[in-house]
Amino acid sequence: MKDGQGVQYAKNFFASSLSPGLAVLITNPVEVVKVRQQIENAGKGKGPRSSMLTVVRQIYSAGGVGGLQAGLQMAVVRESSKAFFRIGAFQPILDQLHDRSLGPPPVYKRMAAGMFSGAVGSLVCNPIELVKTRQQGASAGDTSYKYRGPIHGLRKLHATEGVKGMWRGTGISMIRSASVTGPHLTTYSYVKEVFVEKQWMRDSTPLHILASLCGGFTGIVCNHPFDLVRNRLYNQPLTADGKGVLYDGVRDCMKKLAKTEGLKGFYRGFVAHYMRVGPHYVITFSILEQVRKALSPSEE
Repeated sequence: MKDGQGVQYAKNFFASSLSPGLAVLITNPVEVVKVRQQIENAGKGKGPRSSMLTVVRQIYSAGGVGGLQAGLQMAVVRESSKAFFRIGAFQPILDQLHDRSLGPPPVYKRMAAGMFSGAVGSLVCNPIELVKTRQQGASAGDTSYKYRGPIHGLRKLHATEGVKGMWRGTGISMIRSASVTGPHLTTYSYVKEVFVEKQWMRDSTPLHILASLCGGFTGIVCNHPFDLVRNRLYNQPLTADGKGVLYDGVRDCMKKLAKTEGLKGFYRGFVAHYMRVGPHYVITFSILEQVRKALSPSEE
């Protein structure tokens, strides 16, 4: 490790954790709507599909503003902790895969670093993700999970489902995270570097916004089917021995989803997903870049 590189990595981990934690304060209501759309009519075939506006009205009628901010505390914890690994570990891993003295890293190395950091973040933070998703899914009264907050949720999850239950859906969650983090961070870093190199835009906030929107879209196109399957597994009712009532694992969920809802079913809630993730990434990476500059003013 080069002199000062460890300190720089530490600053990057801090910035990577802080920025998404602040961004989710604004974008959480759209995440609640997205989760609600994805679990609507689960296991009942195609059925009617509610629009985003209809779902917002349903959630607001049932729980007011608090319903739209369901799971906010856990969402902040989730974003901060998961991004610590997902975004923070990207550069250290990439530096191990590629020597910068040889020039910019190729796309496949960026992709590998992003997918690995995303998978690690998802593995470590799965219990937090599980409680957060259940809180959001329950905002319209669709599930029986009654978590009063992050600590109560984690305690109840452990008490009722054990350690194994806390890592329920880890496989699909890791695939989901890898499939969004790899394409997202690859696109973001590549767009930013190319635009600066070609002198099309300066390395400033407008470029960060553009790169975030491009990276977010690429990531969500690759990730959304896995996100939907994971949310279905997280929110399904459980039997007394902890087995799913609707789906017996990832493959069973995907088979039933394809059979009852068709290929379009895998992209249910896509618009809400991107409307949450697009602004979230814009805010996250705009804050991230500013925090990085504030922590390392000599690099400006």
